[in-house]
Amino acid sequence: MTVFASQVKSLLKQFASPVLDGLGIYDRQLRKMPASSWTIVMYHRVIDDAAADPFELGMCVTRRHFREQLAYFRRRFSPIGMSEAVRRLARGEPLPDRALSITFDDGYLDNYTVALPVLKSFEMDAALFVPTGGLDDDTPLWWDRVIHTLDATGEELLLPAELGIPLSGEPLSLGPWKRAETVTRVLDALWTLPHDTMLEVLARMERAMPAVRRVAPVARRMDSRQVLAMHQAGIEIGAHSVRHSNLNLETPAVVRREMQTSRQVLETLCDAPIKGFAYPAGWKNADTEAAARESGFDYAVSTISGVNHPNSDIFTLARVGMPDTSVADLKRALVSVIQRTGTHGKS
Repeated sequence: MTVFASQVKSLLKQFASPVLDGLGIYDRQLRKMPASSWTIVMYHRVIDDAAADPFELGMCVTRRHFREQLAYFRRRFSPIGMSEAVRRLARGEPLPDRALSITFDDGYLDNYTVALPVLKSFEMDAALFVPTGGLDDDTPLWWDRVIHTLDATGEELLLPAELGIPLSGEPLSLGPWKRAETVTRVLDALWTLPHDTMLEVLARMERAMPAVRRVAPVARRMDSRQVLAMHQAGIEIGAHSVRHSNLNLETPAVVRREMQTSRQVLETLCDAPIKGFAYPAGWKNADTEAAARESGFDYAVSTISGVNHPNSDIFTLARVGMPDTSVADLKRALVSVIQRTGTHGKS
């Protein structure tokens, strides 16, 4: 997204959404949602300090907005746990009207320290999908290393060819008005590389671009004790692979190993069945869907943007990514998803 487009979107969130919401436009649209619809919302991080989200990549929601959003969900939807919803559908039982489930991907520490107390205050459940590689090594997720490197560097230009980043054209600007756009382009390019190659490129970036600016520390993950504590607090734990790689680039054997190993690690940790899987970054195809079924999961969630129907394929469940915005703009986002995609899997 260009800087101009980002600014236009920000203005829409700040000014247009509250006006349209005040006129009741969003509520009228949302009342048209079928009672049988099942909305699954997706979060990654819940933060207190805006410095933790330097490039506003859509991964973070503030504690204040998270609390406001949960209050809205409690008022206007029927919250239900992921596995309970899947169990009812498997038995042919109806879901509650306007069912809604909450999910978190990646197992960030703030899910435990910030999000969990808010969830408990609203007596709401959630599912947490955790990649197991490096869980007890305090190893950051690879894209957070990229974000931190490009936030902390004093370099003004990034040279993709010299670093092995598959981007053609001129050097990319790291100036204040271009840095976020460059971060997005680099992340998108790195997702196209085999995982081990990507890690080599990342290590090259970190050596070539040492930290000189004082910025927020790299985002931390939960360790196994905190994942267990989430499970004991009533949060459903789901698998999210081992390395969080692009599964579309892996061999069938590696895909199954990623799924089955992560599931086994979490089942041993929680001493409970692990029923759900989240495709890392949403990367999936027919082979990965088949692998999820064959690996013994009850369901799998994607990053397809949409709202589900009782006849939706439970191994390609759609979700709605949550914006870091007020409830008025949250309603806009929900209406936009429904108008753009309809109800995913509707017969």
